[in-house]
Amino acid sequence: MNEWIILTKHYEETLVILSVIVAIVGSYASLELNRRLAKAVSLKKRALFLSSITMGLSIWGMHFVGMGAFELAVPVSYDWVLMFLSIVPAVTAAWIAFYLLYYSELTRQKVIVAGTLVGIGIAMMHYLGMMAVQFNGDIRYDAALFTLSILIAVTVAYVALLLLYMTRHVNKKRILIPVAVLMGFAISTMHYVGMLGTTFCIPESSALEIADRPVTSNILGDVAIPVFFIIILIVGLYIHLERRALQMMAYTDHLTGLHNRRWLDYHMEKVDAQYSRTKQHMTMALLDLDGYKWINDTFGFDQGDTVIRQFADRIKGLLGEDEACIRYNGTQFFLIKNIPPDQLEEAFTQVLEAIRQPIVLEGQEIHLTATIGIIVPNVDDTLEMRIGQMESALRAGKNEGRDRFVIYDETRHSDRREQQIVGSLRRAMTDFKEFNLVYQPKIALATGKVEQAEVLIRWNHPKFGFISPAEFIPLAEKYSLIHRLTQWVLQETVNQMELWREENHFIRQVSVNLSAMHFRSESHNLMIKEIVHHSLKNGGELQLQLEITETSVMENLDRALLMLGELKQLSLTIALDDFGTGLSSLTHLKHLPIDILKIDKSFIDEVPHDERGTAITEMIIQLAKSLGIEVVAEGVETLEQHEFLKRLGCDYGQGYYYSRPVNVKDLDQQTIERTVLDVV
Repeated sequence: MNEWIILTKHYEETLVILSVIVAIVGSYASLELNRRLAKAVSLKKRALFLSSITMGLSIWGMHFVGMGAFELAVPVSYDWVLMFLSIVPAVTAAWIAFYLLYYSELTRQKVIVAGTLVGIGIAMMHYLGMMAVQFNGDIRYDAALFTLSILIAVTVAYVALLLLYMTRHVNKKRILIPVAVLMGFAISTMHYVGMLGTTFCIPESSALEIADRPVTSNILGDVAIPVFFIIILIVGLYIHLERRALQMMAYTDHLTGLHNRRWLDYHMEKVDAQYSRTKQHMTMALLDLDGYKWINDTFGFDQGDTVIRQFADRIKGLLGEDEACIRYNGTQFFLIKNIPPDQLEEAFTQVLEAIRQPIVLEGQEIHLTATIGIIVPNVDDTLEMRIGQMESALRAGKNEGRDRFVIYDETRHSDRREQQIVGSLRRAMTDFKEFNLVYQPKIALATGKVEQAEVLIRWNHPKFGFISPAEFIPLAEKYSLIHRLTQWVLQETVNQMELWREENHFIRQVSVNLSAMHFRSESHNLMIKEIVHHSLKNGGELQLQLEITETSVMENLDRALLMLGELKQLSLTIALDDFGTGLSSLTHLKHLPIDILKIDKSFIDEVPHDERGTAITEMIIQLAKSLGIEVVAEGVETLEQHEFLKRLGCDYGQGYYYSRPVNVKDLDQQTIERTVLDVV
């Protein structure tokens, strides 16, 4: 039987060091590409490919530089087919790692499985490369070290996945350097442990081939060129993706993958030119998601981002050829669409309907709405002018109640209109003849009786027609006209209540809204005191209720508490309006001297079908009951809502289900109460 001679292994120290450097540089490039992959949403497929190639080539390059450092005392050559074929498992292993991070939900089990697969891929690359070694002998492996090298490969892969995951959002590149050094040394360790467990033998009959000193391998002369090209390729791929990523990041919103505001600024002229050249009908719209703050407060910011992404995908699905969607700012989206002017209403009605389709979040259906400001742009207007016009139309839509689109009309929505409204408001307040009051009844749910109402102001302008309170009240506050307007409403309401008292009218108590501006000066209470005292002199009890909002008292809580205390001394009832929309309602509820809570319409809209809205409404009612406070539900519009609120023990209901706000002469007790009594 032929005996075998074990050959002594030698290593060229310079190339050993070079192999570790190649592993570290490749690891750094992979980490940086990983960071780019996390940010460049629209480049994910390309970045996934380039990142996999880079990491795979880095591992492969380290291996064969290491093999170049290895020497025996006999001639050694390499099968270049097998050598280059060994690239495949290395690149495949890297692809598995990056795919797990960015195209799959990350779990501990998946990381373990992926780490094992990546580790096996690295080990396959190493031992396939070993098969490429050709000499007049045999290669044998130590079972323990062979197993250890595979375990090291799996461990290295697992650690690399965790490091890639933890560094995907880092902003400072220098943080990647120690991580790359760690990964480079770990990858090199696997290679050299595998080499440590490898024994090279030649038959005793070939003993004459053994030289006195290590024989330089052919790979020493050949490896420099492929390694050089590997490094050049890695650098080239990195620079290419860096340039593309920077370009795309500059014009892409990282959360949704849509164009961003910079893209709009840069490309608007090109879009104008294209629409002009093709004779298409350009329509521009600014779309704002309604009630998004509630989603963040209820589900958290991560789920809020999920809603934004799903919302963006839904909008993208509505786009046709040569149309664009830009994430303009936060919850606002900028649309460029090709719609003839006579089809605007039909097209944007379809847009609103698509938006209203529910989104499932944590197993719960969330119904979204949006408000849209639309323009048919003038080719001579700048982008800033167009945006201003859309914002004006959008603002009008918000003021009118949201969940609608408004087509910009210069006579109604421009800043010039604001000045016209303010000027008209000042003139109208000289005699108040253009204003009138309407009353919306409140139903006692337990009895079905109506004894209370909320007074609301209406303005019929001789030129503009009906002007919504949502438009002129904010302007009255902005231009310091609200105090005088409130004084007129209070005085007219008190006069009406005195007449009703003489007539023994069924409305016993009336509520009036106080502006947030009221609590900015302690002197504002004097006006209310004068009206109340004058009424009391006429005899009889004045059952006047004042409605305030939480935000109106939070600017200066101490002053507001003092002023509310003064109003309570006048035997007035205080109601906290829009309860549940403020962030600190529960925190400050115990401090406010209030008698009534009014549940905001946004909660009532969701009952009884939405579990969370229902739970919140039930909690508010129970909380109020425990504090001895009455509850009014605003915005009741269906029989289901009425029956649900009655079942929970809510005291009063207010909304279109019972009655719209009507003039004094149209208040009919039997008509209002019949709505409730018929279902009792």
